[in-house]
Amino acid sequence: MNVERFRFGDPRVIPFDKKTSEVIEIGDFVGIDSNYLVAVSSIADAGDAAANREACADKCIGIAASASKAADTDPVLVMTGQCVVMLNQKVAAAIDQGDPVEIYASADHCEDQTIVEGATSQIAVCVKTHTDATTETLCLMLPSVILGTPQA
Repeated sequence: MNVERFRFGDPRVIPFDKKTSEVIEIGDFVGIDSNYLVAVSSIADAGDAAANREACADKCIGIAASASKAADTDPVLVMTGQCVVMLNQKVAAAIDQGDPVEIYASADHCEDQTIVEGATSQIAVCVKTHTDATTETLCLMLPSVILGTPQA
């Protein structure tokens, strides 16, 4: 999709090496797996949707600020700081200011650019209440695990 998500705040953009086979798009939730940057959909299946959300939240370090095709070797820039971003919801539903959000996961994987409301494995907090007619939500990303602060 390559959609820039950053709105304002301190994104603390840091370059990370990725697996050469990995495809990362701007706006993807990304994490560290085996010392390399990966899109969260590449994180191993943890068994069910709840376990997949938790596994992705545990490894999530931020949102990709640059893209990388398979075989590219340049580092990918990642927003790791506490910044306000526009995130995609899985379904159009009301999310109120202050509600925690999680990376959306199915029974076998997480999605790279999709959130749902939830407090168990949260990665961000909604900062602007909106109606259920929209599928984009303005959220404050929680500090990244890479900065020494657990997200969940």
